[in-house]
Amino acid sequence: MVFAGHDFAAPRKSDDSQWAAVAAVLGAGLRYEGFVICGCSRDPKYRPQTSAQVRARRRVAAREGLTDAEALALRDIADA
Repeated sequence: MVFAGHDFAAPRKSDDSQWAAVAAVLGAGLRYEGFVICGCSRDPKYRPQTSAQVRARRRVAAREGLTDAEALALRDIADA
């Protein structure tokens, strides 16, 4: 069992695309966190929600020389 983060909301059991995105995010070493360490504020981070978004970010990572974690954390792939 893996701790996915304080802000993790599990997708429906039957939504394979969203579960594939969760597996990719956790596999890249990212977590669903928005809390600052001191707990005084929140800054939610972007995480892809579908396998199509994961594929698009991985294509950008390969093209731009980014790691999977860097690419999966991009809100807009045009920012790469």
